[in-house]
Amino acid sequence: MKIENNGINPLNTQRPDASGRVEKKNDAKATQSVRSSQDTVQMSEDARLLAKARTALGNSEDANSERVAQLKKQIENGDYTVQVSELARKLAAKIFQQ
Repeated sequence: MKIENNGINPLNTQRPDASGRVEKKNDAKATQSVRSSQDTVQMSEDARLLAKARTALGNSEDANSERVAQLKKQIENGDYTVQVSELARKLAAKIFQQ
């Protein structure tokens, strides 16, 4: 059997839907608006404080490694004692300095 399309009875009776073209245009506009917008970042207050602390730590002088080693040895041997009055004085000075 041979089927001929002589134009009298078209194989597809539905016309193309023009709404597909409109949707594509809307999608293109949405894509362009997304591309043109800029990303933004906001840091929390905690993150800002942490960044400041890291910067300050990076700018500070390195600890005296000999003194640190000496203190570690004293702690391990049990020879290190905390002078409570000196510690309290230094803490109070830092607290009330602000």
